[in-house]
Amino acid sequence: MKNRKFSKQDTTVCLGIILYFIAMVAVAVITNGTCDSGDSIIHFLFSKYAFAHPENFLNHWAKPLFVLLSSPFAQFGFTGMKIFNCCVAACTAWFCYKASGAAGYRRAWLAPLLLCFAPGYFIHVFSGLTEPLFALLLTISIYLLFCNRLQSALLVVSFLPFVRSEGLVIICVFVLYLLIARQYRYLPWLLCGHFIYGIAGSFYYQDVLWVFTKIPYAGSSGKYGSGSLLHFVVQLNYIIGIPLYILVIAGFIKKAAQPFIEKEGAWGFLIKKETLLVYGLFVAFISAHSIFWYLGIFESMGLKRVLIAIVPLAVLIALQGFNFIADAFKSRFVSTSLSAVFAGWVFLFPFLPNPASINWKKDLSLSDEQVLVASATATIKEKFPEGVPVYYAHPYLHITLNKDPFDKDFKELGSLYTMQRPVEYIVIWDSWFSTTEKGITLEKLQNDPDLDVVESFEIKEPDKTVRLVVFANKK
Repeated sequence: MKNRKFSKQDTTVCLGIILYFIAMVAVAVITNGTCDSGDSIIHFLFSKYAFAHPENFLNHWAKPLFVLLSSPFAQFGFTGMKIFNCCVAACTAWFCYKASGAAGYRRAWLAPLLLCFAPGYFIHVFSGLTEPLFALLLTISIYLLFCNRLQSALLVVSFLPFVRSEGLVIICVFVLYLLIARQYRYLPWLLCGHFIYGIAGSFYYQDVLWVFTKIPYAGSSGKYGSGSLLHFVVQLNYIIGIPLYILVIAGFIKKAAQPFIEKEGAWGFLIKKETLLVYGLFVAFISAHSIFWYLGIFESMGLKRVLIAIVPLAVLIALQGFNFIADAFKSRFVSTSLSAVFAGWVFLFPFLPNPASINWKKDLSLSDEQVLVASATATIKEKFPEGVPVYYAHPYLHITLNKDPFDKDFKELGSLYTMQRPVEYIVIWDSWFSTTEKGITLEKLQNDPDLDVVESFEIKEPDKTVRLVVFANKK
């Protein structure tokens, strides 16, 4: 389908997205939350200190392309990082709309609304996480695909693993599509991202294959446990909300009925772009994560936020589901009224009381755990002179202590028992990162003859107790 000129509807949708962007930036500036206390902060730190430590631009865990694009924003603090993801969200909304139109879907104007007010997506925009950027690049690739710009689409897809590791799953589905469609000559385009980053990183790692050998999730410690095979199918409801969830089901029903309605063979059904590269990608992504979590492999934690990466695919499927329902009514008045009512429901749903709705204090403000960390930081600054080395593992302490975690003088908690200790030092133990990530228990520190407890902090949450303990070496 050829690109149309900028229409009246395009203008209206564009203005709506601009207003959404302005509102989101205002929320990003006003609120002080980080979305989570772990990966969101760590990704921010990799981007913030990338110019001081250029090797961050080639760190596989941090995701090189994400660091490259977000690092200028991160120089303005965590708020800058949130504004980066606001920009990403606005662009994703636009390409969701354009992809819907390029695919020939009716009521394409509804796509940005479905995306922007999916409650989980809305919340995770205000973070330093990689999922929103992954969702944007995936949406751009789908748009290019429906515009019959296959080479450009494959080029974008080839860089997805350098935003999130699940990009390898997406590449596999694209390989399957090219093989089924007998478009073999386009397969090398899917290697472009690995080729470019392989060459770029070879000067640092002395290994052109570092893009494979440095994959952080190749092994599996099983330290995060495992869970139900249907975990992500259930959790999807909390990311996209009930309205979209219902429509996604309707979209799959429509897709399942399509071969019978259009009387096409199984082969013709399979080689359709929409079949494999919208529905297929959606199913493959959720299936992969479901298997990883069920088996407890690839360091899966069962985090529902990973589904943010495929919310645009859910939007495209949901739009088809809505059209399927609306078109069942022959009256144009009824279908138009249904569209208006449903749009209102989508807009209001994240703000109405329900398990998936936005909790402004919990979701957009500092967590109780982070407040606890800030209290521990205040204690340290009050009782100890500036410059005393501090051993710790909690990521938020990098921000409250204004420490560069990549500096050679940084005292990472795991090194407390592997390297010589300074004359004077402080240790901050926390009940999650210190034990789970670094393997250092509270008992071990309490039994350390060189350490004394300075102060202990504790809060009780519905499902756990969060504790921080500050130690200092005996003099």
